[in-house]
This record gives sequence, C-alpha cells and structure tokens, in this order.
Amino acid sequence: MQAFEPYTALNTHVRKPVIHISLNPSPKDILSEEQLTALTGEFMEKFGYGNQPYIVWLHEDIDRKHLHIVSVRINEKGIKIDHNKEAIRAQEICREMEVRHGLHPTLSEKGEKELLHLQKVDYPKGEVKEQVKHTARTLLECYNVHSLSEYNTLLNLYNVTAYEVRGNVNGKEYHGIMYGALNDKGEQVGTPFKSSKFGKPFSYEALQNNFTRSTERVKKNGLADRTRQEITKAMQGIGTKEDFAARLKKADIEVVYRINTEGRLYGITFIDHTNRTVFNGSRLGKGFSANVFNELFNNPEADRERLIPPLQPIAETPREQPVETHAENEQQQEGQQTNDRPPEPFEKWDEYSALGAVDILSDLLEDDHTREYIDPAFRFGRKKKKKRRRPRL
Repeated sequence: MQAFEPYTALNTHVRKPVIHISLNPSPKDILSEEQLTALTGEFMEKFGYGNQPYIVWLHEDIDRKHLHIVSVRINEKGIKIDHNKEAIRAQEICREMEVRHGLHPTLSEKGEKELLHLQKVDYPKGEVKEQVKHTARTLLECYNVHSLSEYNTLLNLYNVTAYEVRGNVNGKEYHGIMYGALNDKGEQVGTPFKSSKFGKPFSYEALQNNFTRSTERVKKNGLADRTRQEITKAMQGIGTKEDFAARLKKADIEVVYRINTEGRLYGITFIDHTNRTVFNGSRLGKGFSANVFNELFNNPEADRERLIPPLQPIAETPREQPVETHAENEQQQEGQQTNDRPPEPFEKWDEYSALGAVDILSDLLEDDHTREYIDPAFRFGRKKKKKRRRPRL
C-alpha cells in the first residue's frame, strides 16, 4: 500500500486505481519460481505495467500453481493507464507468449472440458440467458469461425442463434448482435438477448476481431488442408446427401445443408471437429461450393470427372524444434558441451509446460444474419424533461 500511495495521490479521480490479475499455469507444468517470475515480468511488460510497482503471490492452495498480481493503474505522471479492452488484450498477450515459447494454451484445456459436457439449449428448462451465454462463449473459444454466418451455423447445432441487427435513428446508423434460443425444429423461442447483456466479448466489434484472428490461425496452421482432403475422399463415388454426410462423419466432419423449398441446395457448411474449424463450402474453393454439390446430388448426368477434385497429398509443414526439457539440461550440465551463448529464461522449460489463461478479477468484462431492428429506447429517443411551470403572480 505504501508503494502505491505516491501514484494514487497523483490522481484521486480514478475510481478503481488498483488492478488484480490471476495467471494460472496448467497442472501439467513443473515450473520453478525463477520461471514463474520471468513469466510474470514478460506479461506485465507487454500489458503496459512494466514500469509500475506490482506485487506477486504464488499460491498452491488448489491443484495448480497460480499467481496473483496486484498493481496500480496510475503511472508516475498521474495519468491513468489505458484499460480499454483490458481483458481481451490480456488474453491475446497470453496466446502470443504461448506461441513464442511453444507452450500449451490452457484455454483449450478449459474449453475441452466444457465442450465435452456442452448440451443443446433447453428452453423449457429455464435460465435461458445463462444457457445461451455459456454455449455461445464455449463455441467461440473452442472453434475457428471466419464469419457470423459460420458462427451461426455452429450455434444452431446447440439450439442457439446469433444475428446482426441494424437500424437508423435520427440519421445515425447503428448495428449490434442479438442472441436467441431455438427449439429442436430450429424455430426461435422466447425473447432474444442483446449482446450487451452478455458482455463485450459477445459484441459486434469483438466478434469481427475474433473472426479475423481465426482466419489468421487457419491460414498460418494450414487447417483447411486436412478438411479439403477428407471431403475430397468422401466425394469419390459420391451418392446421396445422406451417404456423403455419413462418410464425413467417420472423418469427424459434420456437414450442414441449406435447401430451399424447391429442393435446390444453395448453401453448404463443413464443421471439422478435429481441427475445430468451420468452413462455408466456397471458402475451401470452387470445387467445394454448394453449386457443385447441387449438381452431384440432383443431376444424374453431371460430369463427375470434372466436378470431383482429384486427391492431393497433404504437404507436411515443418515443425518448430521443441524447447529443451529439464532432463536434457541436466545432461548438459553433467559434462556435455553446450553453446557459449547463455540460454534464455524459457529455453529450459518442459516441452509441455503451459502459460495459463489470464483472469482479470476487476469489473472489466462488463462495462450473414442481419435483421432490421429498432430498440424501443432508440425508436422513441430520450424522454424530454418536463418544463417547470412558473408560479402565477
């Protein structure tokens, strides 16, 4: 408290000058205090608190080591450190550090457990808002989706829908995201919820940023290659829609058809549960578009030799060299010759160590399917203040 007082005294207008952060490594980690200290220092530097006083506690009161960090939001000039999208930035920093040091993301550990127990939203069960929020968050964390359309297709499997709303009030355009529950027939039930009721990570802007990051991950890791290969295999000797879906199911890929009243296939989406990625058919290439499959399914005279792409071997992507394990370091210390360059703090970590997800414990998280929607608050505008009547003389 004494270390913080010179900072807080410079700006008494900040309502919450103290920030509390929790770093949670994976239970698989075997990390020394030196390594945890280096981890904390790197995170705080990237987070914008490298020059701030902060205190770190190491706790082992649960089944995993975790760190509590307390710092002050006011710098030495009395200026409040920017807290805009603080929770999102913290998560992104963790993801970057995981990639840089070859660590396993603990978000996936958490997501795997939640995804395993994830069930369809049951409207009659009640607590619909919590059911919808939990489902939307879990799927967004666990799957790569490139667009709202792909995200919505994924949500529909769990009786949830998400769509964009747009309107125009006094010449000013606005748009947002609405979330709702579906029944088993795919019909919307109950009252939809604004994204603001769930928090900023569910907003229109946050979703767009998430779609961009997903697109970059898919491209960087070549996740579409495996999906194309499995779809191409299933297309060889293709028969009915049901037969094609059954073939893909064996490869852990789910196919969703969109068919109009005339029986024409106008949309197709592939959900690769192995790569945890959703692809609209056209995103994989012209050979996987709805038009191609409409021909294959509905036209007996279709030129299958031209329409069905040939099988292509998947090019192996070079893997990064794993970081050295503790055992390898011990062998080097016992007599083997090592490089003269001193190792960086993270080079001696276990290959399967992980940087935990960040949980910001302050009030940080609160603060195409498009529909025309005008909220009553926008439709009627703000209420005019009643004029006070002057007393009669």
